[in-house]
Amino acid sequence: MNWSQLFDSLSGDSTFQNLDLPRIFVNLAVALVLSQILAWHYVRFSRVLSNKVKFARVFVFVAATTMLVISVVQTSLALSLGLVGALSIIRFRTPIKEPEELAYLFLAVAIGVGVGANEGIITTVVVLTILLYLGIAGRKSSGALPPRVMLHVSCQLDGTDADTALRQLQEASAESAGGVDLRRLDVEGSTFNANLVLDRLDPGKMGSLVGSIQKALPGSAVSIVEAGSLD
Repeated sequence: MNWSQLFDSLSGDSTFQNLDLPRIFVNLAVALVLSQILAWHYVRFSRVLSNKVKFARVFVFVAATTMLVISVVQTSLALSLGLVGALSIIRFRTPIKEPEELAYLFLAVAIGVGVGANEGIITTVVVLTILLYLGIAGRKSSGALPPRVMLHVSCQLDGTDADTALRQLQEASAESAGGVDLRRLDVEGSTFNANLVLDRLDPGKMGSLVGSIQKALPGSAVSIVEAGSLD
């Protein structure tokens, strides 16, 4: 069987007859462009502490795959029901700790659904409007609020239990920051290591922050890294 015979046999199926291949390729191009804009926006304006460049690559795959699935299943009720069964067994093993990451993923899925349903114009307008608004709001908030930083503290417990050391560290950090979020805690013997994210930290209070921590945990080593340098 040559390629023309294979195409003729496929086109005899009602499912493939309903597929508009030129329209699908146009939709795919729109989905790729919009998802690439979404990835750039995520890297440029998001305030998460993960590797943003690496995570942003997922948006293109999510949008393009969703567009393909919607384009195919909308031509057949049986395929639509099969999709429901297939999605019921999918489990995501990687936890998403940042709500902002989840919001961008939903927007990538929305791009695929909207474009796959042949609503490219309204999808483009709405997505670009959302990203424009988020970009303007992000610029205003980044200029009004102090930076978000990662705090690493390492010390020897010297008879102090880990719970007490962690509580003293959080109390000392809360004196200078608007929010304290524990990300990682490692205790090995008498060695204590903790990573915290501090929100709305006044740059003028970094010296007092270090002093408070070293007073609460004598001999501790303190490292402060601005979130923007972690990308």
